[in-house]
Amino acid sequence: MHHRIRRAAILACAAALPLSLPGAGAQATPEIFVAYPAEGARVPFDHVILEGSVLPGAALTVDGRAVKVGPDGLFMEWWPLKPGVNDLRLVSTRAGRKSAQTLRVTRAVPRALPAAPTFIEATSVTPRTDLEFWDSAADIPAERSVQVSFRGSPGGTARARVPGVVLIPLREGPAGTYSGTYTLNAGATLSATTLDVTLTGKDGRTVSARAPGRVSSLAPGQPGSGPRPAMQRPGTVQGRGLNEATWTLTTLDGEPLLYPRADMTFAAVGRFGDDLRVRLAPGLSALVTAAQVRLTPGPLPAASGGALKLDALSGPELALRVPLGGARLPFTVVQEDGGQRLSLTLYGALASPLIPPAASDPLLRGVNVSAPAPGITRLTLDLTAPQSWGFTANYDGPDLLLSVRRPPTLNPARPLEGRVVTLDAGHGGTQLGGAGSLRVPEKDLTLPIALRAAELLRAQGAAVNLTRSADVTLGLYERGLSAETSGSDLLVSIHANALPDGRDPRGVRGPEVYFTHPQAQGVSAAILAQVRARLPELGPGRGLMPGANLALTRPSTQISLLVETAYLTDPGNLRVLMSEGGRERFAQAIAAGIADFYAAQR
Repeated sequence: MHHRIRRAAILACAAALPLSLPGAGAQATPEIFVAYPAEGARVPFDHVILEGSVLPGAALTVDGRAVKVGPDGLFMEWWPLKPGVNDLRLVSTRAGRKSAQTLRVTRAVPRALPAAPTFIEATSVTPRTDLEFWDSAADIPAERSVQVSFRGSPGGTARARVPGVVLIPLREGPAGTYSGTYTLNAGATLSATTLDVTLTGKDGRTVSARAPGRVSSLAPGQPGSGPRPAMQRPGTVQGRGLNEATWTLTTLDGEPLLYPRADMTFAAVGRFGDDLRVRLAPGLSALVTAAQVRLTPGPLPAASGGALKLDALSGPELALRVPLGGARLPFTVVQEDGGQRLSLTLYGALASPLIPPAASDPLLRGVNVSAPAPGITRLTLDLTAPQSWGFTANYDGPDLLLSVRRPPTLNPARPLEGRVVTLDAGHGGTQLGGAGSLRVPEKDLTLPIALRAAELLRAQGAAVNLTRSADVTLGLYERGLSAETSGSDLLVSIHANALPDGRDPRGVRGPEVYFTHPQAQGVSAAILAQVRARLPELGPGRGLMPGANLALTRPSTQISLLVETAYLTDPGNLRVLMSEGGRERFAQAIAAGIADFYAAQR
């Protein structure tokens, strides 16, 4: 749920606010409540999940067809949509009284492209943004390639032309979509060059269009050519290990690659619209939003390298100091082998090789230094225990400090004693979450579960930090920062699941537990086992979901996970969540799973 990555479980806001919502003023309870889709919704699929509720005891028809309604008034239908506008007529009948409303849903269908007369859809021609190459002499062909494409009449012959360059053939696929690649010559000079495309159709006509984006390239020695330092702007990165998607560096294909730290400095070698292209190592480029960095004059700072040092051997963290001489090299840090290994990858040249530390530590089996490719150095920490309890890497003075939390000291009789657990009730305030067909949105189902689980954990000696204890609005990263600043051992975010548009909801039910880092697998499995044991009627669900890329599972300073308790788009699952007894069992399962995990560490 952030830019570039959005959790599929979020539904649109409810069509009307029911009387039962906390804080709602006195109003008549709607006789027909449509939780989803919203009035006027546009969907690109042939079905939609039509869900909501009528008053208990009422019957319901949609377009004259009887719809199954539960005793509590709940209805959920996998409803077919015809292309274009669908005006769904909903009529409820109760004790001789009728109530009706019309819900407009539009099924958007891509316009079929006619083969004749030949035409090019001008707004589809790419590149759409200006592309600048500042150091193409050092780029590999893939880094100095420009993708050209457009939509037009199917079955034609298409080409692209760059002034002074021969025609570039474009291939068709799928029908009516033409694409190809223009690769700049290394070190070439281009000055705001435009690309034209032509299409010769089946009717023999040839039409042309121009890409709105222009291509520029600087030859070596020209003013502005070569790499430029680009430093992450001060104040943009929160915390030590939140890993905010707001600032993610991506591959050229848009996949997440690296989460920056304050002052991290990149070698910018071009501009792609609103992004800068940065070179992490020879042949390895990434995209960074131009607004998040500051271009500075002069050469890139040199990184020193040298002997690694272990800091504070008796402290609460194993800390490995990496000498960089004040340079802020980009890096990534990931857990491997179930938490047994921690790998830190540095991007950039070092004046001296890194030398493993001479000192030893009870948590550390050894440190391996390798150079998997030019301009890349990898440090691998082999730990003596497979469970890691939190890790971060941040700049500290002239160095980079890689920190690993040591295992907690547990009281065998009360393993939760002294542990700090952050419980996050998903959504809240203006963030409704899943709409809730029985007139209670997700935010009001997760809060009582979190509050009750907190009581149960405190009774066993844990200190519990609640990200919210009332119906308030919180940002995603406020929640992770709350766990980090409270020194939590564990962050558990509690949600209710739902399906997005285009997915048939029938049979999709049960719990799921998401986590990013292997250190969270143990406690995730313990919570899942308790949910399945205490709430078997939910169905087994998909269970553990490792490798998740979610704002509330990426934080690494503590074990972080997200529990999707049940599906709001399954009638049985929803009814369990709506019941006080069901929410009590969810709270008990979460608290018991956490307790089981810590008890197993003795």
